[in-house]
Amino acid sequence: MPLFCTVNTKKSPGGRSMRTPKIAKIEIESFNWTIQGMVHKRAYHYDPDNSLTFQASGIKITADNGVVGEYAGWRTSPQGVAGIAEGYIGQNPWDRERFYQKAKSSAAMAVYDIALWDLAGKMTGQPIHALIGTYRTEVPAYASTVDGAVKGPLSTPESFADFAEQCLEMGYRGFKMHPMAWPDVQTHVDAILAIGNRVGGKMDMMVDPYCLYPTFADALKVGRACDEAGFYWLEDPYSDGGVTPFSHTKLREMIRTPLLQGEQVTSIAERMNLILQKATDFARADLGRHGITGSLKLAHAAETVGIDIEPHRSGPAELQFLGAVKNANYYEMVWVHPNLFNTEPPVYKNQNITGLDAIDAKGMIAIPQSPGLGIEFDWDYITKNSTGRIVVGE
Repeated sequence: MPLFCTVNTKKSPGGRSMRTPKIAKIEIESFNWTIQGMVHKRAYHYDPDNSLTFQASGIKITADNGVVGEYAGWRTSPQGVAGIAEGYIGQNPWDRERFYQKAKSSAAMAVYDIALWDLAGKMTGQPIHALIGTYRTEVPAYASTVDGAVKGPLSTPESFADFAEQCLEMGYRGFKMHPMAWPDVQTHVDAILAIGNRVGGKMDMMVDPYCLYPTFADALKVGRACDEAGFYWLEDPYSDGGVTPFSHTKLREMIRTPLLQGEQVTSIAERMNLILQKATDFARADLGRHGITGSLKLAHAAETVGIDIEPHRSGPAELQFLGAVKNANYYEMVWVHPNLFNTEPPVYKNQNITGLDAIDAKGMIAIPQSPGLGIEFDWDYITKNSTGRIVVGE
């Protein structure tokens, strides 16, 4: 037997040693941005006479090989994210499944999960969708409105129909109404029928009342209006909180329009249970709550029973997820309005992935192809508008 052996010094595509890396440092920085024309009442409404300041955060996870995983624009509590940072220091950044299993439904875990997927992509020189297994490189988007308006555009049923036509002309293939919290359910019915009269048969139409309607009877009335107008889905219709399998199963039996449920329940197991209880026709993925790791589990579970999954909200993680998942139809271009082209944090430098004008003429948005999330985050903007910074590790 030889006294000495040869050590394998293979290198990664980036030229670094293939030895097991460790997480060395975690940096969390929060920042503010202000949107003119928004107000928060029951939800987020357009109001030209007001402005609203939002807070979001960014995270950098530095491995001891010098590679940095990044994710910015998330709205989870930065204190909560910082509170579990010590549990990641010194750990192998490839152990995403182990981290996920420790805190399956923690929004703080989701932040780390997404940043660690970005880190893995950068260490291998691949976008996240390629690490998972690429299915597509572009995806159609639907315009998802703000929650109505105090006055002006989106304050009336006909103005929603006007905006649906505008989005159709821009190339959008789908349009989702988040209605104003009108007290009379008939106004909601009128808005659904107005949209159907304008763009029915030309684009997919959805409505998300965000658990607004007080009774099952109200939800049924709205569901039957969706049937008449030919809507693609009805989402979280009434005030049970979107969590009751029995009543939504009953609603499915009484209307033809598919239901999309799941956003309001915590775990992916509960979301899958809604499918198995026949309480929903679509699954809802929430990258901000379950990360990429958990959302992929739900997508694959749903696929085994022939159910599509639709990711919630806009962002680079959602796009990478869609690039690797077959049983999904749309990217949600969230909180759009005729006078508010972008309500998301302005931190994406190299590609427009949020805002009304982010699609091409075919209504598609390209999935970023650079390593990791594929996005260059604007840390200069984040630092300039910083409200606090936390560093854990070296």
